[in-house]
Amino acid sequence: MPTLLVIDSSPMTDTAVTRRLTRVFVELWSDKFPGGRVIHRDVGATPPPHPDALMLAACAKPADARSALENEAIGLSDELVDELEAADHILVGSPMYNFTVTSGLKAWIDLVGRAGRTFEYGPSGPVGLLGDQQVFVITARGGFYASGSPAASMDFQESYLRAYFNFLGLDDVNFVHAEGQGVNPDTARTGEDRARQRLEALFEQGEVRKVA
Repeated sequence: MPTLLVIDSSPMTDTAVTRRLTRVFVELWSDKFPGGRVIHRDVGATPPPHPDALMLAACAKPADARSALENEAIGLSDELVDELEAADHILVGSPMYNFTVTSGLKAWIDLVGRAGRTFEYGPSGPVGLLGDQQVFVITARGGFYASGSPAASMDFQESYLRAYFNFLGLDDVNFVHAEGQGVNPDTARTGEDRARQRLEALFEQGEVRKVA
């Protein structure tokens, strides 16, 4: 059964562009994979805690060497990694905050980046441990940051997320941007419509594929 993991990260639960667009993706995905399972993790409405000293200490130990407190501290991280490992497709709704991701998404990133679970260090450097999965990131941006735009050098969102997922072994990372959301209503609507059309094209053109 195909599984889709949806990560919504906007704190704006009622008006977020990324949330509207992730819902479109889920509808299209459900039509393409009837009977598929959708796991929804909302790190915008319910941000996970940032890793603390106890959780980090637990990460550095094998499971049978952890104390009861350490097992409790690492429990959420284990749950999030389990969700990530189970997914064939990973969908991230990521509004741009201060040229990068929201703090809720950053906390999720820190909790699923686990040596021995999602990556490991080998003789030649880090090796990602995740498998043949596709990642789709839907962003909403107040301005214009695409390649060639005057503000392109300030886009630390796409480069960061792409590098992070690559670090975990996920090389098939696709971005759909809804830009110009802070310019004026017409520009915002145009940017969202273009993003919606791009999502539809992903499915029409077979770019959302069945993974092994």
